[in-house]
Amino acid sequence: MKQFKYPAIIKSQIAIGSRKKAGLIKIAQTNAEANSICKEFFVKEVGGFRVEAILIEELATIQHEYYCSIALDASGRQFFLIVSKEGGIDIEEVAATHPEDIIKENFSFKEGLTRELAKKVAEQLDFTNQLLDSAVDIFLKLWEIIIKTEAQLVEINPLVLTPSGLIAVDGKMILDDDAAFRQPLIQELEEKKLSDLEKLAKEAGFSFVELDGDIGILANGAGLTMALLDVLSQIGLSPANFLDVGGGASKERVYKALELIFKLKPKCVLINIFGGITRCDIVAEAIIQALKDFSNVPPMVIRLTGTKEKEGIDLLKRENINAFKDVMEAVNKVKEVLGG
Repeated sequence: MKQFKYPAIIKSQIAIGSRKKAGLIKIAQTNAEANSICKEFFVKEVGGFRVEAILIEELATIQHEYYCSIALDASGRQFFLIVSKEGGIDIEEVAATHPEDIIKENFSFKEGLTRELAKKVAEQLDFTNQLLDSAVDIFLKLWEIIIKTEAQLVEINPLVLTPSGLIAVDGKMILDDDAAFRQPLIQELEEKKLSDLEKLAKEAGFSFVELDGDIGILANGAGLTMALLDVLSQIGLSPANFLDVGGGASKERVYKALELIFKLKPKCVLINIFGGITRCDIVAEAIIQALKDFSNVPPMVIRLTGTKEKEGIDLLKRENINAFKDVMEAVNKVKEVLGG
């Protein structure tokens, strides 16, 4: 990193706000200090996110900090250009305690952000001459980004005044997941956020999220799966994943879901099936097949109730596999298996 001029600012690239308050933005005075900070950042995890990239920039001479953004108001079907003379890490506090310091101008998607409106807002920040033109160009560029990416928010905070003019030293975007199918950039960013197992799950069509616990979870229905995760957390147990196998799952689909969970190498697997469209006997067949095909399978605790539950439980019994009808009995069995 000897090519950088010092002092330099070291910024972790991570999908959370308030990075400075979290200790993820620091100033380095020397090359050795920069190396030390980078090593520190790369082992950090905040809010479930790990630092995977770092931006190093020359330290700007800041004379004043401003805030500016364009945000979508979905309920009002309009956009807002939002600015303030009080930019920086405490902008949320400013908005809460001194709302009069926040300037908001609305406009419709159809009319877009006009140069006239951008100039009006820039003037409210007391910009004149070259700074006025620069601010207008920046606001219009934010709108251009919104249009191109279908973002819900594009923000610069802070936009700083330096001896050489206005510079955007930090920013963020909130992208619209519903627009991902026509936005290659969003697809690329979403792919980068996925773990290897999450990518496999996506290809198989599962709703799957990798977590940091030790209990593999297979359930049917997003609500049922979330409720199960809540129950486990309340009694001090840690799920290794969220996996909703969906309604009407076939034997092959349940088998694939188990294969995916086994790759997590959990200490225990909890299967929670409340059969409506999903048939318990088909789930049982998939479990039996998976236990035959895979080695080093962790202990499995099974709850089956609903459509074809008797047939499913009977199939498991023939293989000397127990199944519970009550979910809390299954949860308590998991606790017992883990020595809790």
